[in-house]
Amino acid sequence: MLPVLCYGDICADLLIPYGQALASRQKDVDPDALTVRFSHGGSVANTAVTLARLGTPALFLGTTGQDAFGRALKAGLTQEGVDASLLTLKASAMTTMVLLVLDEQGERVPFAYPRVRASQHDVSADQIPDDILSRISWMHSSGMTLREDPAAANQLSLMRRCHEAGIPVALDVNARLESLQDRTFAENMQAALCCCDLLFGSAEDELCPLADETDPDRAARKLLEMVPMVVARRGEKGATVYTRQEVYAFPAFSVPIRDRVGAGDVYDGAFLSSLLSGYSPEEANRRACAAGAWCVSHFGGRSGPTQEELQTILRLDAKII
Repeated sequence: MLPVLCYGDICADLLIPYGQALASRQKDVDPDALTVRFSHGGSVANTAVTLARLGTPALFLGTTGQDAFGRALKAGLTQEGVDASLLTLKASAMTTMVLLVLDEQGERVPFAYPRVRASQHDVSADQIPDDILSRISWMHSSGMTLREDPAAANQLSLMRRCHEAGIPVALDVNARLESLQDRTFAENMQAALCCCDLLFGSAEDELCPLADETDPDRAARKLLEMVPMVVARRGEKGATVYTRQEVYAFPAFSVPIRDRVGAGDVYDGAFLSSLLSGYSPEEANRRACAAGAWCVSHFGGRSGPTQEELQTILRLDAKII
């Protein structure tokens, strides 16, 4: 099987347990629980790792700084079985850092540094091999790298090339309302949708603003006018897959929540892996919901399951939390 090309962001996540720090004022808390933790992150990189853990080859293309974080992130991909040969470490770039402040429910508030000209946006055309189309089965990327050139322009060019060559293209919106209000980003997103075969997004936070609708179901159906398949992730309500013929909803799995970092990225990886393994969109949704449940019950955005771990979750009864 040819690998899925994962084009996009990779960053250093610093998880800050603010919610637990507040709780520690009221009760005894293990000091280790209050430690700021470094975790390998980046939405597309998290998806690449999930694919690899589930046995689907993944090839990552992106940029980090030539610094300690960048070297650690490239080594981390390699250790997970992701082909990191197209991850470039540039001395002129600074590896993106994301401070993830976790509240009492494990929800995250992200703060990225630097806000502009971060390493993830420094993907140049010469980083994309001339023969890339012959080396991949799918392309997966996100809105994260549609904000600034050169990464945005090269992402759109590669998406168009894949689309014209019949290589399926998946895109995770990965942008909230404030990003969609930026004219350049909005135009890039519309161009990306024209090349897209599969669109992932958070139902209320991403798909609704993108479609200019207030109802997730109407938003997804409107986006189907441009994209053949739309996946609306709904957190503790599970996820719904929309095609032009059918709609498949599946509830969340009831699991203890540790943190919600990377759950959508893991869902994407499990969904893609399932499709490439021959599962129907309906079954891919069930398996992806199970993978997301595994992620939220473990620490960090790289908590995607192996096949054996996925089967453990699939044996549970599914119900809405």
